[in-house]
Amino acid sequence: MLPQPKQEPIMQIKEYILKNEDIEVHICNYGGIIKNIYTRDCNWKLVDIVLGFDDPEQYVSPDYLNNYPYLGTTIGRYANRIHRGEITLNGQIFSLEKNDRSNCLHGGSAGFDRQYWDGEQIDDHHLILRYTSNDGEGGFPGKLEVTVQYILVNNMLKITYDATTDRDTFVNITHHPYFNLNPEQETIAGLELQLYSNRLLETNPELIPTGNILTADTDHTFHFPKRLSDIIEKDGLDDCYLFPDLGSIQLMAELSSPYTGILLTILSDYPGLQVYTGKFLQVENGKQGKHYGPFSGIALEAQMFPDSPHHPSFPSTLLRPGEKYHHTTIYSLNCFSKEETDDIW
Repeated sequence: MLPQPKQEPIMQIKEYILKNEDIEVHICNYGGIIKNIYTRDCNWKLVDIVLGFDDPEQYVSPDYLNNYPYLGTTIGRYANRIHRGEITLNGQIFSLEKNDRSNCLHGGSAGFDRQYWDGEQIDDHHLILRYTSNDGEGGFPGKLEVTVQYILVNNMLKITYDATTDRDTFVNITHHPYFNLNPEQETIAGLELQLYSNRLLETNPELIPTGNILTADTDHTFHFPKRLSDIIEKDGLDDCYLFPDLGSIQLMAELSSPYTGILLTILSDYPGLQVYTGKFLQVENGKQGKHYGPFSGIALEAQMFPDSPHHPSFPSTLLRPGEKYHHTTIYSLNCFSKEETDDIW
């Protein structure tokens, strides 16, 4: 009898659950996916406020991956776009995968969102995911050791990103949840958004920064809560808003629903927040069999600036051996009382 070929172990998706009296979060080891965020609405009902699937195996189905919107995933090595799919370090050009026209998006098709992470659940409030990105993965130089921690503190989900490298490389890590604070509605039109910035990057038609920083015009200004229906009617947003690069936690955005009374606050020490209103969403068989079409959710991604390797004036994303990449994003959840939501609406 001929010897049988060695079978590679089949990786399985594991779902971790973090919970306290205020919120409950489900996270997958595949892609570091935030699968569920449950919070209380104004009637004290638990509401799941992120788009995704009921069955974790749906995240690896061919139909979903063929029209892939990164639902809830951890994004790396480099979130957002890198122009022409190439970077230059120490005089050497590195070619990256061009998976977004002529550009590299979210680290390519084998980014952190498609990897199985090693998980260690400390307790009901604390999960650690670890991943080693080998030298040359996606075309990026350096062996990158990455740790993402998810920590519940009262009504907050705190996510920290840490990484070290053995070779000069560029790093930009974030998460890509799509929020709908009123999931009974098909779109986010009824939500309200407030941004604590009036500056954003100018981009070309391929969403690559030109290097210019703009002061927001009327359509892009959110000094006070603005109904997203007004934005959707004008084709939506896919823009990076800028914040002081202070290295300290700062208030970035507030998303609210007058219907459910849920208020989501985003804070981070990143200098940028990519705001994408989901114009190109097309996902079948989402949670409870829902179809997620255009504008079903809004992504609010705290991160470094897109295409920073080609813009010396942008905050640096260069990581060298002996240095530590460390950033934090916080999602804080509250709800208005029923009387308050009635007053608002």
